[in-house]
Amino acid sequence: MTPPLQKSDFEALRRAYLFSGLQDDEYLEAIGHATTVQLAPGQLLFSQGDPVNAIYWVAEGIVKLFRASPQGDEKVIELVGANRLFAEAVLFMGGQFPINAAAQTQARLVAINGREFKAWLGQDVSRCFRLMSGMSARMHKLINEIDRLTLMKGADRLLQYLLDHSDPDETGRQKVELEAPKQIIASRIGVKPETLSRLLHKLADQGYIEIQGSTLFMNDAEELRGVRLET
Repeated sequence: MTPPLQKSDFEALRRAYLFSGLQDDEYLEAIGHATTVQLAPGQLLFSQGDPVNAIYWVAEGIVKLFRASPQGDEKVIELVGANRLFAEAVLFMGGQFPINAAAQTQARLVAINGREFKAWLGQDVSRCFRLMSGMSARMHKLINEIDRLTLMKGADRLLQYLLDHSDPDETGRQKVELEAPKQIIASRIGVKPETLSRLLHKLADQGYIEIQGSTLFMNDAEELRGVRLET
């Protein structure tokens, strides 16, 4: 028996872009068939080619989305952290998952039953339009991000990754918790692991960051935005 959704899940999931255009009563109906999924580190959620049967939201932990070559090499597509959705777009395309998903850390997910969700949308076309407004805004944001990253060199992608994943600590200084092993982060930003290590050490040697285990501290986030490194 799967554990029920927690009260905090309902409140946090309500803020997800997919449900931003729905009324409160519609939102509760939309997730009426949601359940939770517990994953251990490394545990596979679905494989490439599996039928699409749910939308997933990360309540706790990190999920790795990746493709694997016949030789066993992995290409990390995304690391999905807490309070983020995934598999929503592919649900409406039908068919099969185009990638694999596995827990990077201990993770707790909310799974929204795909068949029930689509049936609920089919009862009222206006629901579809309200849902599409949130998806369209998200799509434009992702397209802008792809355009930006495509034009960036590897070093610039690293700097952008650090800035995007930074949060203030208790003193107000920006810090980045490395959410995965360096080889996975390197794959995520499109550089070799040794290149990632070299760039991080270069930033540390120049005084822009401090490295303490798996935590990076930015000495001046605004100054870091203007740094130019050679890959």
